[in-house]
Amino acid sequence: MASQSAKAAPGAVVWSGHDTWLLALVGISIAVVVLLISWAKLHAFLALMVGALTVSILSGAGVEKAADSFTTGLGGIMGKVGILIVLGAVLGRLMADSGGIDQIVATLTRVAGPKRLPWAVTAIACIVGLPMFFEVGFVMLVPLVLQIAKRADYPVLRVGIPAMAGLATVHALVPPHPGVLVAVNAVHADIGLTLVYGLIVAIPTAIVVGPLFTAYIWPRVPARIPDSALAAFTTAGPPSAVVTAALDHARSQTQAAARASVPASAPSAGVTVTDHRPQPASDTAREEGEPRDTRRMPKFSVTIGTILLPIALMMLKASCDTFNWAHGTLLTTIEFLGTPVISLLAAVLVALVTFGWAVGSSRRDVQETLSRSFPPIAGVLVIVGAGGGYSAALQDSGINAAIGQAAQHLHISLLLLAWLVAALMRTATGSGTVATVAAAGIIGPMAHGLDSSYAALLALALGSGAAFLGHVNDASFWMFKEYFGLSVNGTLRTWTVAHTLLSLTSLSAILLLHAVV
Repeated sequence: MASQSAKAAPGAVVWSGHDTWLLALVGISIAVVVLLISWAKLHAFLALMVGALTVSILSGAGVEKAADSFTTGLGGIMGKVGILIVLGAVLGRLMADSGGIDQIVATLTRVAGPKRLPWAVTAIACIVGLPMFFEVGFVMLVPLVLQIAKRADYPVLRVGIPAMAGLATVHALVPPHPGVLVAVNAVHADIGLTLVYGLIVAIPTAIVVGPLFTAYIWPRVPARIPDSALAAFTTAGPPSAVVTAALDHARSQTQAAARASVPASAPSAGVTVTDHRPQPASDTAREEGEPRDTRRMPKFSVTIGTILLPIALMMLKASCDTFNWAHGTLLTTIEFLGTPVISLLAAVLVALVTFGWAVGSSRRDVQETLSRSFPPIAGVLVIVGAGGGYSAALQDSGINAAIGQAAQHLHISLLLLAWLVAALMRTATGSGTVATVAAAGIIGPMAHGLDSSYAALLALALGSGAAFLGHVNDASFWMFKEYFGLSVNGTLRTWTVAHTLLSLTSLSAILLLHAVV
């Protein structure tokens, strides 16, 4: 397979003092970004912008070129990735507000039974996480995790860790999540093939980090649901009837077995929980005279079909490109529908019906759901844009060519180099998205001329490395800690170990897949 190790840029065979300075400049720029984020508490957008300007100016590109590189890179990445982020957020919000998440939880919980509940929750989180960002999906799943823990008499970590593991795995490895999309764009990979490989890698990774790791760790870490977490999800309305019935069935079926499986020293998960379902818009926001209970949840099959529609379209295009089984008008149609922007747009348009009007939502309900889709992703969009500007500054300064030449002398695999750079950035900055976009800017220019399979694996290696060692500089670390009442040490033993295991397991799967394909 071509380009299995990092190669220097053509013509850059003689190492110079300027090349040494450029490599040192990478460390300087990363240090600037890290210090601004962790010490000065500056937003990642401003930190990445300052880091990009530092790179351009100190590399000798000039002041005028510094500003131009950043703005050009920001515009380019937003045009290619930003619209996908927006469409994914809209799809996720429509699913949540319609009760689609409730339907998934209820069905899988009823089918799996309490003994296999961690497996079911991992599957739930993976499905829910396909169109959602990690933070959004986590906040939306937390009330349902609390409800499952209460009604099935389960220790909260036995459902909380699988929920986190499923979301984190698809977020790191499966398009259309922003980090993976940036990596795909940077290394010129085919998004459909990356999606196929990402799913292949994600399945064993989610199993290891979800139910298997959970079975080992939950009895060893004390956890409780704090009153503040309960208060945050208490609402005036009753719980979803579908979810309540499913969970009551699970509880009555194996309540004694679930309690018997908890060691005497394990913390109790019994907490009074009132209502955990994400509620629809308030009555004041509804059309005058419309009753509150007119909306009904979408069917499980409809929910799954809507979520998987963009995945299916992109995979259809990937199979067509790989095996050349379509021609003429059929090929043109598949290529069009399999384009990420079009496939996600198609899913959103279908969701307007399946998650909106078809389940009794008024036009005003749907409009308000769409309006609520955009504020939560503003921070992600600006970080991704700044990452594009940072990447452009690295490319225009010539740093990437120097790194490529240095890597060639080290004889290091490009897959391992991509994982290592992303892992170092994640450890330093705490953000998986920042780590991916920054590492993609360094690795991207070395990826010219790769075959499609290797490029797809390279994009996944960047996502895998960016999941490594989430710790105290990661905002989601503290979110996980507070929702499940963990100590800092307990969060390190669960959250941090789980993310490290996710990164190492997915890297192993990527390398194994590389050996096979």
